[in-house]
Amino acid sequence: MMKNILKISTVLIALVAIALLVPSVSVDAQSGGPPSIPHSLEGRGDCVTCHATGLAGAPKSPADHTGRTNEMCQMCHKPGPASSSASSTRAPVAGTPQPTKPAAGGPPKIPHPLQNRENCLACHQSGIGGAPKVPADHTGRTVATCQGCHQPAAASEPPIVVPTLIPHTSAASKTQDTCVTCHNTLSGKAGQNAKDWASSIHSERGVNCAGCHGGDATKADKAAAHATSAGYVGVPKIVDIPALCASCHSRVETMRQYDLPTDQYAKYLTSVHGQKLAQGDAKVATCATCHESHATKKSDDPTAKVYTLNVPGLCATCHANVEYMKGYNIPTNQFELYAKSVHGQALLVEQDTRAPSCATCHGTHGAAPPGFAEVANVCGSCHTATQQYYLQSVHSKDTPGMPKCVTCHGRYDVMTPTDDMFHGNGTRQCGSCHPDNSTQAAAVKKLADDIIGAAKSVEDAEAAIKRAQAAALIIAPEEAKLAQAKTNLITARAAQHTLSESVVKEKTDEANKIAKGIVADSEKATRDEAFRRQVMGIGLAIMVLAILSLYVIRRELYKQLPPQ
Repeated sequence: MMKNILKISTVLIALVAIALLVPSVSVDAQSGGPPSIPHSLEGRGDCVTCHATGLAGAPKSPADHTGRTNEMCQMCHKPGPASSSASSTRAPVAGTPQPTKPAAGGPPKIPHPLQNRENCLACHQSGIGGAPKVPADHTGRTVATCQGCHQPAAASEPPIVVPTLIPHTSAASKTQDTCVTCHNTLSGKAGQNAKDWASSIHSERGVNCAGCHGGDATKADKAAAHATSAGYVGVPKIVDIPALCASCHSRVETMRQYDLPTDQYAKYLTSVHGQKLAQGDAKVATCATCHESHATKKSDDPTAKVYTLNVPGLCATCHANVEYMKGYNIPTNQFELYAKSVHGQALLVEQDTRAPSCATCHGTHGAAPPGFAEVANVCGSCHTATQQYYLQSVHSKDTPGMPKCVTCHGRYDVMTPTDDMFHGNGTRQCGSCHPDNSTQAAAVKKLADDIIGAAKSVEDAEAAIKRAQAAALIIAPEEAKLAQAKTNLITARAAQHTLSESVVKEKTDEANKIAKGIVADSEKATRDEAFRRQVMGIGLAIMVLAILSLYVIRRELYKQLPPQ
């Protein structure tokens, strides 16, 4: 009897299991197996990123797929043909815009340089400056995912070929280097070169003469050391210097140990200097011009020409030389203007290495003047908050005639901006573009009134704190509030680049509120302190009178005592 019961139970359990499995089998049977992958996997290897939440219209992972990883996805789902049929893909999620089919050739390429433009959504989210707006089916995608599909237009260009090293024979050590031994006995430039090299970073790192000049550094005989068969090239031609330096500095495997970039040569070839050199102009700057031939130093060495504080003077060596720059049709007064600017004063006088130099804006190895349309991005690499506000304004549009940073602030002679820029119609003043009777001039006046009014309130608050400090009052809480007021005022000054009074007024109102509160509190504390002093004075007077009275009484009492 028990055996029959066990058999019946086994059969029932098997039937229940089959019944549970049938629906899932039938579903897959109806759809022809797991859905195929309808898109290219290039740049889209992270399936879970989109399908876990249905990002941008991607079919959401079923509930029974919870916990599955990217590695498991392609075990069932295989890439489908380019034009998949309706039977091989899931139905779109209702109400969610589906990704549009990419144009022939794949997603659009990025047509501009990415330097200082890494935040794609800053412009493309709302179409600022004429940038193509992010499509509706891209909603929810972050900056980190953009380059998964969109590649720089120049990405398909052939890579820069790393120049070949000069054939040479190096000495076993510095003390056995016949180049150094011989040149140390010479006078003039030949001897000085050896001394310069001995103090260089190349000497420190074991890069010797033969590495750049070729030859055999183990031979004591000059003819043998300088033999053509030994790879001797002597003094390199100016046009060959960048490639000579790149033969080491463009090699990742060589530079990795020193944590140095390896793209300087590629950048130099795209620079104005590099392009002119390729055309045979030997007057342009090469590696040796800035880094020196033999006395090459680390860039953070204060005695190096390329040290941050020395860069403007280095560039001026050529660019401020009127005679040398003849024929190039560019100004030669940049250094003079820069030295007087707020940037130049900060770097050259205050020695604040955070201040921009020529290289900050023009680049180092890829030196080139920023195009007019790129100026806001260059300035924005430091002035990030101002840039974000500026990009929201009508000024940021690419329409011809629209002002950029340099229109109002200058290029090399950037001065500390003042409220005078709001008034008048002179150069770099709002009135130079907007006549007094225009609607824009009225908007400028409102912005000026808000900012100047808030600045006056902050000044009053500072004066009130100083008066309280002079009265020996505790001012720490008011100083903290003053810092908040100043922050709001600074933000308002940056926000004026939106040209929106409401945005500016929000910050100036907050600054006014805090500043006026400081003045009221300081004045009340000063009045209270004066009252306390008066009360103290009265109290002291009463005490003095009491003491005097007691003294008089004591004296009178002593008079009444019988004589002893």
